[in-house]
Amino acid sequence: MSTRYLEDIEPGDVSDLGSFTLSEEDIVEFSRRYDPQPMHVDPERARESTFGGLIASGWQTAASCMRLLVDGFLRETVSMGSPGLEELRWPNPVRPGHEIRVENEVLDVRVSESRDDRGYVRSRTTARDEHDDPVLTWIGTIIVGRRGDECE
Repeated sequence: MSTRYLEDIEPGDVSDLGSFTLSEEDIVEFSRRYDPQPMHVDPERARESTFGGLIASGWQTAASCMRLLVDGFLRETVSMGSPGLEELRWPNPVRPGHEIRVENEVLDVRVSESRDDRGYVRSRTTARDEHDDPVLTWIGTIIVGRRGDECE
């Protein structure tokens, strides 16, 4: 695995981050601990909800996407953290057993004005279900290190 610096990342770069599938057990277990709303933890009440069945917590969807972002992009990048997300949306629910595919698209790259050892990569992460419907989108920024000899 090669190390990627800010200089190696271009606007328009798209990374296929892979996929994940959540079982009913995965959804209920996560939600009981972190988001115990009926549509996430009680299949019977979930059937009676506007969703018509059990759905994953958006936070579980985000955590699952974050894992793939780390494994498929951040782990090979000189990542120095993140100042946060501009936007996080869950336009459609994640259902048990659905395969969710995730990709990351670099929107822009800029060198820091105050620190010459780093820059900022703004990107959009999108997760889609097996029907190609988006189930998560976020736009966020990560801080990425620059090559030492190019920073001086």
